Amino acid sequence: MKMDRGAFDYEVSGSRLSMGLVRLLDTAIGRISGRGIGVAMQAIRPLLNSQLSCVHFADGSRMFFRLDDAYWNSFIRQPDTEYEPEIGKFLLRLKDVDYVFFDCGANIGYWSVLVTSEMLGRKRAVAVEASRETLAILQQNCIANDRRFAVYCRALCETDGQKLLFFTNGPHAARHIVEPQSSNSTHLEAVISTSVDALARQLQLTDSDRIIVKLDVEGAEISALKGAHRALKRDTLVIFEDHGQDRSHATTRFVLDELGFPVFSITADGAITEIKELVALDRLKADPKRGYNFVTCPPGSGFHRWIAGIADSARSC
Repeated sequence: MKMDRGAFDYEVSGSRLSMGLVRLLDTAIGRISGRGIGVAMQAIRPLLNSQLSCVHFADGSRMFFRLDDAYWNSFIRQPDTEYEPEIGKFLLRLKDVDYVFFDCGANIGYWSVLVTSEMLGRKRAVAVEASRETLAILQQNCIANDRRFAVYCRALCETDGQKLLFFTNGPHAARHIVEPQSSNSTHLEAVISTSVDALARQLQLTDSDRIIVKLDVEGAEISALKGAHRALKRDTLVIFEDHGQDRSHATTRFVLDELGFPVFSITADGAITEIKELVALDRLKADPKRGYNFVTCPPGSGFHRWIAGIADSARSC
C-alpha cells in the first residue's frame, strides 16, 4: 500500500490478512458508532499476536509499529494519513540548517527517524521516551535505521536524575507522569528524569550548537521548559504541544508570560503566524481531542530572526 506525500512518500508493509482485519474492523465500527477503535484493537490483540507493520519512506528509512496500536495503525486504517504535517513542512524549511534534534516524548521514533534521514538533512538526534513498553519498538526503529540516533529511557521534566513514576497501562496517549501518592503504585513504573539542559551536557554540546527541541510529553511541557534554562539562552527552537482540551492554554501562557518568548503557530499548509495574544488560541485550538503544535525561541536569536522574517513576509503579502 503506497501513498505519495512528496518528500514524505511512503508505503506500508505487513501481513495482508492482519492489515485487512484492522481495516475491516475500523470500517465496521465507523458505520456503527464512529468511535471505539482503541477498545476494539485491545479486543483483537490476541489475534494479531503482537504483529508489526512497517512504514517504508522513499529514502529507505523505516518505522515499525504494532498492528494493534490504534494510534499508529492509522497508517493502515486511514491510508491518506500524513502524521503531523505542520511539523514536517516546518522542518523541511530547515533542511539545510545545522542543528541537533531533541525528540522529547519520542514514542516509537517517527521524528527521530525522519530528522536523521536524507529528506530532512541527516541531523544529529536523540530520542527520549519514558515508557519501557514503547521503548522496545523505539529501539527497534533505531536499529532498523542504522542506529543513526541515540535512545534514552527518561522522563523529561525540570530536574535531572530524579526517580518519577509513570503510567504504563493503557494506550500511549493516556500515559503520563504522576506523583507517587496519586495512584496505586501497582499500575506505575519507575523511571529516571532528565532535563533538556542535562541532555545538552551529556551530548557535550557547546554554546554555538543550535538545538531544536520537540516537546510532546503529555502535560509535562512546562516542567520540561523549566529544565531548559541554559538551553534557552542560546540559539534554541522549541516545538511544543498545547492540547485542544486545555482552554486555559497553560503551556503557551507560560511561554508568553513567564519566559517572555514569542510564539508562532505552524499549520499543515506551511503557514507560520506569530501569536500576539493568547485569545487567538481560542479559535486555533478548535478540536478538544487533539494537540496543536506551536514554536518558540529566545527573542533575538538566529532562529527568531529567521522565523519572524517568514511570518512578517506572509503578513505583508
